[in-house]
Amino acid sequence: MAELSRRERKKKETREKIFFNAMQLFRTQGFSATSVEQITQQADVGKGTFYNYFRTKEAVVKEFSRRSWQDIARTGRQKASLCTRQRLENLLQDWAEFMIKDREIAWVTVRSREGKDYDLSLHYGLLAIITVGQENGEISSSFNPAFLAESLEGMMIQHFIRWFVSGTGDLHQELSHALSVFWDGLSEKKQEA
Repeated sequence: MAELSRRERKKKETREKIFFNAMQLFRTQGFSATSVEQITQQADVGKGTFYNYFRTKEAVVKEFSRRSWQDIARTGRQKASLCTRQRLENLLQDWAEFMIKDREIAWVTVRSREGKDYDLSLHYGLLAIITVGQENGEISSSFNPAFLAESLEGMMIQHFIRWFVSGTGDLHQELSHALSVFWDGLSEKKQEA
């Protein structure tokens, strides 16, 4: 990998400084209560500099979500010896932990799941596990794996929204139950019976 030029390093450092300070403010005083002006003051950069790197506050959160999903996916790849059901369960539980830990930030990521900046990391993580499950004969190949990934992702998002809005329940348990419903409908053994 080529070494970054001094200018590229400086740009990367500035982006990281803005990102770090924004996330720190979001966590301490809340996303809605944090202004771009506060972020730029804490990061010691101009308001225009913020917009050179992030179009909106939501873009900072999307970057956080993308990075978090890369970490979750990396951890999941290290557990490749698990069966498909266990890999999906681990992914759902890691996702639930992420959503619970940064509840308000997670809500922003769910609310902004549209447009060209839409983060497809969750979808691709599910798609990869489901595709391997189909190749291994653990999941029926009667369905397009992208359709299955979208379906499971939709269940996850819906359960998160219900959990977030109601303020009750155990998100880990709800996602485990959702996976059971999803899995029981796809298992090759169930369909052969």
